[in-house]
Order: sequence, then C-alpha cells, then structure tokens
Amino acid sequence: MDRSAGELTELLVRTAVADGGRKVSVHLADQGRQALIVALSHQPVHEVADDAVLPELTRLGAVSCGTDTAEDGRRVWAVLDL
Repeated sequence: MDRSAGELTELLVRTAVADGGRKVSVHLADQGRQALIVALSHQPVHEVADDAVLPELTRLGAVSCGTDTAEDGRRVWAVLDL
C-alpha cells in the first residue's frame, strides 16, 4: 500500500509538472479507509484534459481516478484504498 501511494503520487506530480507551470500543489485527504491524492499544475491549460494517464493510475492501484482542467490549471487525482 505505501509503495502504491508513493508511485501514484509520483505519477500525479509528473503529470502536473508536464504542463510547464512554475509550481505544483499536492493535496491529500482521507475518509472511510480511502485516500485521495490530487496534483494541481497551476498552469492555465486551454485544452480538454488529457486522460491518457488514467490507465496507468489504475494499474498502480487507484480504485478511482480522473483529470480535469480549470482556470487554476489541470487537476489529476487518484483514490487509493487504505
């Protein structure tokens, strides 16, 4: 489980960094024996969110994952069972 959380976080951060911004935020939350890990690029992205990373997040153990874009940048997230 710890390895999965680390690998998921690394992939989420690499994905946010690839947007080319100057900063990345990582947010963590837990509830009901699950953890939510979110990486935010803070880089305005005007394209539709690229979901190519989602199968890799699932392979690494995410029970749910997604990506979206907004004015504050791209968010990519994964939920992991604890």
